[in-house]
Amino acid sequence: MSINIYSIWQPMSELKGRVIIDKVEDTDEGLAIYIHNSESKKNFKILFDPYVAYRNMDESYRARTFSETGGFENSLNTVNNSSWLEWFHAESQGYYQGEDIIHYSIITDADCIDVLSEFEPDIVVIE
Repeated sequence: MSINIYSIWQPMSELKGRVIIDKVEDTDEGLAIYIHNSESKKNFKILFDPYVAYRNMDESYRARTFSETGGFENSLNTVNNSSWLEWFHAESQGYYQGEDIIHYSIITDADCIDVLSEFEPDIVVIE
């Protein structure tokens, strides 16, 4: 069984600390997650195109994750030794086994979004 190891993911210097998710869109252009950072006063769009899988849960239902990690100072993380990725490989009967899939995790006070992707997302600042 995998033990999730969360590491801070900081793709841009303005993206640190806690963020708030404003909107999630799953369209033919990919998975777009719109966030804002109260500290930097900036809005961002994180676009996973393509992505393998994603899930979104209310943070209230991730109590085990919060208790195992002691909470999160940073909203953007990657997860090594991911139990969800392990489940995904088993569920897909190893379809992506051997591929370099990254488990991204965006954890806020209201949402916990996890994304599996072979590629780093594009991130743009929204004016």
